[in-house]
Amino acid sequence: MGNDGDSGEMVSGDALTEMLADRFRELLEGAPEGKPVWTISGGKESALYGSIEGISAEQASREVNGTTLAAHVEHVRWALQLVNDYFDGVAARPAWSESWQVSGVDEAAWNELRSGLRATGDTLLANILSRQRWNDDMAMNGALASLAHTAYHLGAVRQLLKAVA
Repeated sequence: MGNDGDSGEMVSGDALTEMLADRFRELLEGAPEGKPVWTISGGKESALYGSIEGISAEQASREVNGTTLAAHVEHVRWALQLVNDYFDGVAARPAWSESWQVSGVDEAAWNELRSGLRATGDTLLANILSRQRWNDDMAMNGALASLAHTAYHLGAVRQLLKAVA
């Protein structure tokens, strides 16, 4: 595969899988040291995990324009779990409203929510690297949509932080 994109060669599924995992890793964890930044605005602190690291439960529960940081974090965790469920052969639950049930949290619930997000993200990265298939329309569309969806909510979280932090 040429670096200039003009080689006419097809991109391998393995290369796409690595790129997908790298972009998810960047959104969730931040770009690894020495790697280029493609989707976030800086270091690990501008990725999802870093963005919510120093936020208190009170800040996460503060409503801004009808939503909270806790709600967005739970929604992202829930959506990433849907992807993990797909990899495990579990049918998607269409009731998206259940992913917005969390709004206010105490410190214990906030810590649990953040660790749940990280565990779900870690599982997702492992699933992508070992189970992603590019010859299936659902897997291909799901991968791209989930990446875009996660990026959208990272942006929403970053905007909410300006109001609560």
